[in-house]
This record gives sequence, structure tokens and C-alpha cells, in this order.
Amino acid sequence: MHACEIAERIYSQGRRLQIMATDAEQASRVDDLLWTFRPDSFVPHGLVTGEICDPMVPVAITTRQQQVLGFEALLLMDYCSVEVASKFSQVVHLVIVDNPDRLTASRNYWKELKDEGFTLLHQKR
Repeated sequence: MHACEIAERIYSQGRRLQIMATDAEQASRVDDLLWTFRPDSFVPHGLVTGEICDPMVPVAITTRQQQVLGFEALLLMDYCSVEVASKFSQVVHLVIVDNPDRLTASRNYWKELKDEGFTLLHQKR
């Protein structure tokens, strides 16, 4: 899963990452994948279901559409408001290219962020 590779890269840079999942089921899948996506990898992480996050957790998986205090990077499994995204120094949005509706939604989100003054970078996998 590409999200796990991104999480691993940001963690290896010593940055704290919040992964914003769409729902509890997706959060659980990401949690499982971070343990198993590659045998030689370890990305310490935790599921955050409330308002408080253990300050020692470098990667937090949430479903809340708000920043968990202390996290500077955000990995979006879907979308969040521009207001929430602006609280992070880095935002990564995964684009689903094999679903036309999701691709259109991602393009619209890109435009919205650009119109709000975000510096955007497109990276193909």
C-alpha cells in the first residue's frame, strides 16, 4: 500500500504524521497494513479514537476531521477541509486514479487547495 510507504518515509525523516482515514474500518486496515506491509519495516503507530494522543506515538491514525495536536504532516485517505489542511506543514493526498468519480473529486480538491494558496506538488507513483 502506497500510504504505508509514505508513512514510512515521513517517519524516517523524524516527523510526526497523522493519517486521516475515512472511517473506522479503513483506519483498522491501515493499522494492520503498517504492521505487515513489508517484513523489514517498522513504523510505530497507534489508532487515536479520542481527543488525546500518546505524545510518544510518531504516527497516529484517526478518523476525526481535525488536527491532533503535535502532528505536522497529514496523509489524507480522502479529503478534509482547507481549514484543517492549513494547520499542517505537509499534506499528502492520495489520488485514486482507477475510479473516475474519485479522480474528478481529487482534481477538484487540487484546484480548491491551489485557489487557497497551497504550494502543490504532483508525484506519480
